[in-house]
Parts: sequence; structure tokens; C-alpha cells
Amino acid sequence: MKDDGSGDRESESAVDAQLTFVDRCVVVEPDCAWVLALVRRAADVEHEWLDQACGFASTAEAEAWVHGQTQRVREALDVDVPDPEPLHVQMRPLMDRATYLDAIRTAQQLIAQGESYEICLTNEFQGLIAPGQMSARQAYLRMRQNNPAPFGAFIWDSSNQSGILSCSPERFQRTRVDSETEIEMKPIKGTSRREPRPFLSNEYDEWREEDERRKQELLSSVKERAENLMIVDLIRHDLNTISHSVRVERLMHIESFARVHQMVTTVRARSCAGVVECLAHCFPPGSMTGAPKTRTTQIISQLENRRRGVYSGVLGYFSTHGRSDWAVVIRTAVVADGRMSVGTGGALTILSEPKAEWAEVETKLHATMADSVSP
Repeated sequence: MKDDGSGDRESESAVDAQLTFVDRCVVVEPDCAWVLALVRRAADVEHEWLDQACGFASTAEAEAWVHGQTQRVREALDVDVPDPEPLHVQMRPLMDRATYLDAIRTAQQLIAQGESYEICLTNEFQGLIAPGQMSARQAYLRMRQNNPAPFGAFIWDSSNQSGILSCSPERFQRTRVDSETEIEMKPIKGTSRREPRPFLSNEYDEWREEDERRKQELLSSVKERAENLMIVDLIRHDLNTISHSVRVERLMHIESFARVHQMVTTVRARSCAGVVECLAHCFPPGSMTGAPKTRTTQIISQLENRRRGVYSGVLGYFSTHGRSDWAVVIRTAVVADGRMSVGTGGALTILSEPKAEWAEVETKLHATMADSVSP
């Protein structure tokens, strides 16, 4: 998400996007694993840059690599993996509680003045990591254990000990191409804390009753439904300018995860635009900005006084056969320069209650870093 220049704490050299052409990979699914490799075709002028950039030079080279990786996967299946150790990091907010509550009130004043309908305000929690304190892979596995989610990602650069540990529950955009581009977007707006499922059977009925009560409370909340509906309208507007057919497949249903319940809407469209254009046209995610998008991002920049970095951006892939799938970067820890940072926040409307909004920030921090300590 672009910053408008007020209070920029991040280097101007920070990249807005990073793309990698993956010409070999191991894809692990719940019941199987795929070892995949690309082989460069005979060179042609039109695709010369691609031929030079990626892929094995011959089928024999690719098959040798696939055979070697297949053996490694088989060997890994026989290794017992111990439970990951808890990761204790003292996380402190950039905006303390009082400052954040003041920012909420300022946002609501701007909403009352007609500057925005909904403002997605966020905070950032940071903690120092001592040398040797954490294994990034173990930390990610611990996050996945505490908060399993459909769009998890672990990207790590061992050369400078930095990377992204994400347990995102939110799909931003998925596309596939036949005669046209089919688009699916699933914005999340509306969050309720969920208690872990009990181990003891005699506690299950009480837990299930309370769990269902929280789901219904979220589903019937006027404020949460208003937040969701405004973002759905924003997404429909984004899609309508590049699509000839936009439809809401499922409006405001509850998806439950280990630590939270979320209110989700599914929107689908058909377009003649390419997959890159579809992503660019709908970016940044409306669920992380608010509406209207342009003016609200300006307000966010002033209130937050920082760049969000990769948090609230997107992470995913374009494929060579015309598909793409992108997740919103939330419930994510970013590690760099011996520091871990986690962004959390929520949507504000005129109905928002500041203390409840701070509680939502803490709920989302807990969902991301259950072992963290924050004041």
C-alpha cells in the first residue's frame, strides 16, 4: 500500500513488489507431493528473455533434479518432527493504547465530516529478536499450529535472516482464464475471538454453545455487517470497470478458524482483462483500506504515520497457464534487521466503539502470535 509521504519512517529504497520466476519446486498437499520442473523450449526471438532467465536446458537435467528431490521428499516422510517450541517475543505497539484510541476518534470525526465511509486503521507491534533466539521455520510452524489458515506462506532469505511468516485467512483475488478471465474475491470484514476447542469431552458441549453464540453475535452485528457491505460495494465498483458480469455469490457468511470467526463475502466476475490487469486494477485490497479507496488511503497515511510495508499488501502467484491466486497479507509476522513486526487493526465506521476496536487489535495479535507478550 502506497504512503502519501507524511511521517515516512521507511527507506525510499524499499521495494513495492518482489517477483520471482519459479522454474522448479516441491508442492506439498495434504495427501501427496508434486516435484515440478520447467524445461526451456527451443529458443525463439519473441521469448528469448524468458529462455535466458529460467528453466533447465534439457529434459535430462530436469529429470535428474526431479529424481533427487523426490528421494529427499521420501526420506523426509520418515522423519518424526517434534512440536515446535513456543516463541516468546516481547511485542510493543508503535502506537500505544491511548494514541490509538485518539486516532480512532479522529477517524470518526473525518467520517462524520463526509471524508470517508469506512477507515481501516492499523497498528504495528514490534519485538527484538536476540541472536540465536529463534528458528524462522520453527516459528512459522508454531504459528501454523496455533492458527492454521488456508493461505499460509513462509518466505525466508537466510543470507540476511529476513522474511515473511504468514497465516492469512483471506483470499484477495483468484483468477483463471478460459475464453475469458474468471475472477473471485473474498473480502473479510468482521472478526470475533474464538476460544480453543477443549480437549476434555465433558467441556465440549459448553464450548460449542458459547462458540455458536459468538458466531451468531458476529453475524447479527449491525456494525460488522455495515463494514462488510461497504467493502463489498467497493470491490463491486473495482470489478465493474473491467468486467461485464459481477455477482455476489455468497453474502456475509461466517468462516471459523482456530482463534477467530470471520465474516466473509464471495464476489465473482467475468472479464476480458488479463490476470495482471485484474490484480493491478483491484489493488490495494479494499478490506485493508476502506472506502472510498483513494481518499481513505490518504487519511490512513496521516493517522498511522508510517508505511505498512508488505503488511496489508498481497502475496501469491501468477502461473504460466493463466491462473493466479493472491492472499491479503494479514496475520503475518515480518522479520528483518533483528526485529519482528506484526500489523493488526480493524475497520472503523461511525458506529465503532474505540475500546472495542483496541480489543479487536489485541485479538488479531493473539491470533497471529499466541506466544507473544504485549503490554
